[in-house]
Amino acid sequence: MKTMMKKTMLPLQLIVIVCLSYGQAEDSTNKQPISDNTRDPFITLFSGLSAEVGNLRREVEDLRKSRNSVGVAFSAALRPPIQDNEGYGNTGPFQGDTKLVHNHIITNVGNAFSPQTGAFTAPVHGVYYFTFTSYAWKKEANIGVALYKNQEQVALVYEYQDEGDNEDFASNGATLQLAKGDMVSLVLPSGFQVTSNAFKNLSTFSGFLLFQVEGENV
Repeated sequence: MKTMMKKTMLPLQLIVIVCLSYGQAEDSTNKQPISDNTRDPFITLFSGLSAEVGNLRREVEDLRKSRNSVGVAFSAALRPPIQDNEGYGNTGPFQGDTKLVHNHIITNVGNAFSPQTGAFTAPVHGVYYFTFTSYAWKKEANIGVALYKNQEQVALVYEYQDEGDNEDFASNGATLQLAKGDMVSLVLPSGFQVTSNAFKNLSTFSGFLLFQVEGENV
């Protein structure tokens, strides 16, 4: 009798073990997708938030750069060293190239132009635009001026005033990429002359910052 009971209990124990093993395997199989499905929305949400934070950081940086951007613009006019009754007078000719000092300030936003030296000094790395107008009232003379970046001539207006032509305007301009500290000025070439007026802005020099650039790109 005892032998028969032992033989009967052994298969029952095996059945219980198999059932328990199957149940654990099924629970493990069922839990895995639930875990993945629970995690995926959080991963998606986190990725979206990270991208949004990155965009906000870039916008803040752009605003910071825009707020810190430097306003630079100037216009100045030449005044004659000696004038007649109507305020006209000539500068030059000189034996050597001579820097023209436009000492009458019309506009000087940022104070980058010096009316004492006649030079514009770039306050920041950037791209700038300069324009200049030369006036002459003289017979049989070389007239005109040159635009210089540091010691390099970059633009020139020139004409020989003959006997039958005694009054002229001439203009030129250039876009220059400058490093901070570069200097731009107008120079009267050797043997040339230019006319100006004590009360009128005839011979002028102007410039302004178009946009800033990174230092390594200059």
